Amino acid sequence: MRTSIFVLSIIIFLLFSVIFISYAQEAPEVSERGKEVYEESCAHCHGVEGRGDGSAAKNLLPQPRDFTGGIYKIRSTASGELPTDKDLFDIISKGMPGSSMPEWESALSADDRWEVVSYIKTFYEGFKENESPPKEISLDGKIPYSEESVEIGKFFYTQFACFECHGNAGRGDGTSAPTLQDEWGFKSWPANLTENWNFRGGSSTEDIYKRFIGGIAGSAMPMFEDASFGLTIEEAQRYGQLENKVEMTDTEDEEFNTLDEKMGNAYDILDMMTEGLANEEQKQKHAEAMKIFQEKSWHITNYVKSLAPEKRPEPAIGKNALRSQYTVDTLPTIDDAAWGTLEASYFPLVGQIIVEPRQFNPTIDSVNVKSFYNDTEVAFLFIWDDRTNNTEEQENEDFGKTYEDAIAIQFPVKIPQDPTAPKPYFLWGGKKAVYLWQWKASAVNSVTELTAKGITNAEVQEVQGDIQAEGKYTDGQYRLWVKRALKTDDKKDLQIEPGVFVPIAFSVWDGANGDIDTKRVISSWYSFVLEPVPSSRRFIYPPIVALLSLGILVGLRGFVYRRNS
Repeated sequence: MRTSIFVLSIIIFLLFSVIFISYAQEAPEVSERGKEVYEESCAHCHGVEGRGDGSAAKNLLPQPRDFTGGIYKIRSTASGELPTDKDLFDIISKGMPGSSMPEWESALSADDRWEVVSYIKTFYEGFKENESPPKEISLDGKIPYSEESVEIGKFFYTQFACFECHGNAGRGDGTSAPTLQDEWGFKSWPANLTENWNFRGGSSTEDIYKRFIGGIAGSAMPMFEDASFGLTIEEAQRYGQLENKVEMTDTEDEEFNTLDEKMGNAYDILDMMTEGLANEEQKQKHAEAMKIFQEKSWHITNYVKSLAPEKRPEPAIGKNALRSQYTVDTLPTIDDAAWGTLEASYFPLVGQIIVEPRQFNPTIDSVNVKSFYNDTEVAFLFIWDDRTNNTEEQENEDFGKTYEDAIAIQFPVKIPQDPTAPKPYFLWGGKKAVYLWQWKASAVNSVTELTAKGITNAEVQEVQGDIQAEGKYTDGQYRLWVKRALKTDDKKDLQIEPGVFVPIAFSVWDGANGDIDTKRVISSWYSFVLEPVPSSRRFIYPPIVALLSLGILVGLRGFVYRRNS
């Protein structure tokens, strides 16, 4: 008996030890080493005193974290709670994609990163005052990803008005998007849910779920609130159907009122739980409502997960280079279903930081391109995401001027004859000129031809070629269709031949982000090629080979027959 009690005591002791270690995350006591690493690697942005006012801070958006307020966006803990030590360690290690916070895993040892965690915590007294571990978000009850779950999540995405910020297609183009601000009064763009590689807290299902349940402190993303709290998933869907009806029958009106009353009772119990006044029956009802609330959250998580590819597309190099497909037919127009048969080539973009004014905080990170050609012409479809459609220069009281959206597609005037031959300077040329197609959002059906010998030295060509264009903006995305002859009479134009790799590069301006002139996002040189026209000989050779083979077999059979006779 005594042995059993002793063993039980040991097990209880080990359980409490595991819980403590899980919370402590092995963070060391603060030391001079942590201060030294912080001031060398972190203070340039976050400031020596951790106030987010380092020498580089003024050029960054979002602004570097002010550690003195104890407000941390990315946590595994509930709303209003401080992050765990592991949360801080993970952000330092992995960085925050889509922001200026880099990953330090490759530059600092694990020990140094833990030292920085300890030092960062000294900037906010709340870490010392918080005697109990922060409440972590439970991942129990996870609902597996399925098409059924995605459809349910899509319903709640609409019912809970997620589209007001993130847009109908999830590209961050909701009606509220241009007006959002963070805790400190800076512009705050909602996430583009179709680009999960930019999710700052991670893109796994669990990571997304935590952002819903815990919110993103300091940002415009609140803790998720259930607009149909207390209703089952089926009841919530029915409630939404009835709520959107222009007229209801008496039976439907009664059904709606019953659901509305049930929902109101659930909120009353929630208030009583907050005040500590709920009885056991009410506590049980609250627990059941919370379980359903979590189920809804998992469904929305699965819907958000469905909006983006499994991983970021590979850049358009090597086997992924843009390959224009040959067709004998008339080239497709902008809305032709034929474009859906092609895989887009992905061209990454970065902020232009070489020439003033520079773009340190880009909002557009890629252009996707498809292409067809026939015997005389070539057509391109350029696609890029932009949260706003800006067609003119405007003055904004909160965020300054906004400008016109635009894109420029760049080619060399003369195609290098050898893949290793030098190209013009990628930033709109230099001694070697570049040839440009420039499109602006205020003139959706025209492209202007330019020749440039430098980013500030571009001239509109006196003779404009016969280039057809059409641009459209839908649900946070631009699509630009351009069609042109393969060959022209103008020596300043690009002459295109099948099988020849042509250098191509891009500049894109997001007017809502203050992009104008040299302030823009750019790409380096990539390439595209008109896939060689399939030869008709491939249809001739197989029958000929088959006939020859048959003739040889017949001849051998006759020879053997004669020999045996």
